[in-house]
Amino acid sequence: MRTTIISLILMAVSHFGVAAETEWETVEEVLAVVGTTPILLSDLELAALVRLVDAEPEEAANTYRSRLLDARIRLEIEFRDIEDGGLLFRLELDPQRARQMLIERGGGTARLDSEFDTKGLVTADLDELVLRVAAVDAFVQQRLRPRISVNMDEIEAAYQQLLVDEIATSDEAVPPLAAVRDRLFQLLVERKLNDEIERWLARAMERQEILRFSR
Repeated sequence: MRTTIISLILMAVSHFGVAAETEWETVEEVLAVVGTTPILLSDLELAALVRLVDAEPEEAANTYRSRLLDARIRLEIEFRDIEDGGLLFRLELDPQRARQMLIERGGGTARLDSEFDTKGLVTADLDELVLRVAAVDAFVQQRLRPRISVNMDEIEAAYQQLLVDEIATSDEAVPPLAAVRDRLFQLLVERKLNDEIERWLARAMERQEILRFSR
């Protein structure tokens, strides 16, 4: 896509050199830049097609578009941090899983093929998104998740806070700790993992120059 855009720009410049009366036509739009990588309008259209993030009920279109761009910028920051750190080829990526997930979220292959034709997207655009999603997922699962640990004191504290204290004001019976221990463990793991991801993102943002031209 980017090579095609550059070619189109060069063709346009050449054309306008001999036909100044012709009006400019926008063929692509740069919405943001992460490091030296532009995030294009076509990138956002693809992100919307595969529902990179879900729209909230009754969410305004411009609000969803802004959140979608935030998510696409975030993905690029994380991917660039992985690549710049020399980790891209040291992780075990599963691009097939990432591709299948995106295709399913996009409504299936037939729908995506139709939308690609309408919007001028190509398979290479999806390939780039698949690589980024697969790389970030691999980093989170293989590098960040192993750092997470949860001890029994934390499980007991969560049990007290999330179940005992909450149910105390109702007539419900509090389930025994043994019955909910595994679920509390998983909840705490995911909370800690999310915190770890946010810390990684904050560090990655400090290492990249980020420009956003569109809200």
